[in-house]
Amino acid sequence: MAKVREALKPKFNINLAVDEAIKKTDVTDEERQLYHVSQTAGWRILEDFIQEQIDGLDAINAKAMEAGQNFEEIGKNTIVANLAKDVIRRILNKVKDAKEAVERPDGTTKQ
Repeated sequence: MAKVREALKPKFNINLAVDEAIKKTDVTDEERQLYHVSQTAGWRILEDFIQEQIDGLDAINAKAMEAGQNFEEIGKNTIVANLAKDVIRRILNKVKDAKEAVERPDGTTKQ
């Protein structure tokens, strides 16, 4: 069988225009991915669930006071609940910040 001679082809694709457009947007790949997550119905369901959990953490002290726990125990509950809420809010804010970084004021995206 005869060998067919072909020109050498690079194994990579150089698209300077696309690379330049990406640099101009100042949007990271992580922000783009999180933006896409924020657009799903699953994210809205998860966001509602997370808010319910935050509300549940707020109710811990109300239950502790109803049960007649002392101030020290209520104080510990407050500290733990607030630390947990801060961690949860950081997760929510990570996605919200990415959404804001990708979306333009007119509703279009910087992709």
